[in-house]
Amino acid sequence: MKCIILVGGYATRMYPLTLNKSKALLKINEKYILDFIFDNIVESSSIDDFILVTNDTFYEDYINWKTERNCHQNIKVVSDGSTSDKDKVGTVSALIRVIKELKIDDDLFILAGDNLLDFSLKYIFDDFYAKNNSIIMYYNEPDSVRLSRTGVIEIDDNNFVLSMQEKPKNPKTNYAVPPFYWLKKKDIKILLKLFDENKKIDSMGQIILNLCQFTKIEAKKMIGKRYDVGSKEEYNNILNMLKVRE
Repeated sequence: MKCIILVGGYATRMYPLTLNKSKALLKINEKYILDFIFDNIVESSSIDDFILVTNDTFYEDYINWKTERNCHQNIKVVSDGSTSDKDKVGTVSALIRVIKELKIDDDLFILAGDNLLDFSLKYIFDDFYAKNNSIIMYYNEPDSVRLSRTGVIEIDDNNFVLSMQEKPKNPKTNYAVPPFYWLKKKDIKILLKLFDENKKIDSMGQIILNLCQFTKIEAKKMIGKRYDVGSKEEYNNILNMLKVRE
């Protein structure tokens, strides 16, 4: 199994914090945001290879991060070729290009590198290895404004995804889906075919929205909290929360 971590955005909502620094390389308590999620994955799974998908602007920063970690994992840093928010490559386009260029023929764990979790992902990895279906995770989100900014799923009695809405104005449920996808090799092939047929798959949520129409995707409920570092306010809230805990 391989892991692709998407860190190619420019996080303009967080300027000036991210004007010259990738969001995933901001620090929380002297530890990079990316380190938190990377450590969780390493401790939870048996990933063979890690692939960081960034851009030309921050490419060297991620090479330096890799050197600084001095870890034993096989980490490859790939640029999507963009240099600013104006010429950025779509998330899914960058993902598909990496899969094709590296000729990846394996199960994949795909995630955005700007999320913090307060729980281990091991229970989902264990379930993924034991089953023949792809998996996403979800949580109950009571806030309708937050639901309108994320993916929202419907599930059946066996926790398989019936449908997904991407940033809905009128969400059908309060089951919010963060960008953490465990995809089987067979479903990656379906995704590649769908993308070649329809270039409009341009966001993480639309991956699941399209895939669930052709294959079984199980939804696992999160056993803890997830913090999305999507704005300066959210970043500062996390910093303040951790200070209170100290």
